[in-house]
Amino acid sequence: MCLLTLVVSIPALRPPACNSNNQDCTAGFALPAYTFQIGIFYCTQYVLAVGTGGTKPNNSTMGADQFDESHPKERKQKLSFFNWWMFSIFFRTLFANTFLVYIQDNVGLCARLYQWQDSWHKLPSGSPFTSMLRALVEASQKWDVKAPDDSKEIHELDAAYYAMKGSCRIDLTPTLRFLRT
Repeated sequence: MCLLTLVVSIPALRPPACNSNNQDCTAGFALPAYTFQIGIFYCTQYVLAVGTGGTKPNNSTMGADQFDESHPKERKQKLSFFNWWMFSIFFRTLFANTFLVYIQDNVGLCARLYQWQDSWHKLPSGSPFTSMLRALVEASQKWDVKAPDDSKEIHELDAAYYAMKGSCRIDLTPTLRFLRT
């Protein structure tokens, strides 16, 4: 985690910032990262994956090995160990999903580091299942509709609108054609 924090904190390890004079810069996104920067980033990801994958499955087993099954008192302590082990895992999850999210939404922890537009940060409204179900129903009704040959025809607004808002259009893709609405 320290390596990953360094990768995103040290400017030399991040992709170069976008400036308005560069024509390769679209919608305010940064320029592509250098090979060295990509390599360092993936190295930190692999170290994190190996570290997590090596310790998490073994921690509970190593903890349980500290108790002798032949002694009734230690057998009871072993059961207690697993109860407290699972309780700590669930408590951490509850803490992360409630308290930290509450702090982020109300206090704005690290919010100044993110660059989002106000229209991107919306409060939840309605059920997400309703939206997903609506999308699936519409997709099933239009599964045999032929997509236009020109991908610009699928957008309801022109490119100037997207450029003004600092976003980009999502072009047509041949995968998951049945989900197009």
